[in-house]
Amino acid sequence: MPYTSVDDPQFQFLTEDFLGYLRDWKDQVDNRQGFNKTEKSKMFLSYQTYKGLVITTKAVVEATKYLIQHGVNFVPTNKLCQDPVEEHFGRHRALGRQIDNPTVYEFGYQEKKLRLQRSLALQIKPNGNVKRSSKLCEIEIDDTPLKKKRRNTLVKHKT
Repeated sequence: MPYTSVDDPQFQFLTEDFLGYLRDWKDQVDNRQGFNKTEKSKMFLSYQTYKGLVITTKAVVEATKYLIQHGVNFVPTNKLCQDPVEEHFGRHRALGRQIDNPTVYEFGYQEKKLRLQRSLALQIKPNGNVKRSSKLCEIEIDDTPLKKKRRNTLVKHKT
């Protein structure tokens, strides 16, 4: 069901009930006596998963409220997808190789390379959940035979 109001009770559920549940669960595990850090880590979500849930939940709530406040009549959050964003920054990571924290200059250089690659690449429909242009580029196929290459034959010498 799409969000239509900034006062939607689902926002309260997400920010207070859901995130509160995760916070309480984490606190209970952290405060348990008689367990070391490794054992406690097996009792709760991984740190990355926990932080990812918190950030995503807060971002969806804030973005949805912003859209509604600025004239959008309803926001169907089930249609939100970050796969294209992850794909784009995954390509940046691949170009950057071992650079974990690129400068603005390095990022701009990588962005230019990606734009050039996209402009030269054939538009191919991907399999999976990443949506691209449904328009395919026309490819002209020429069936003229290629020139035959001479084979290099090895000559055995008698010794």
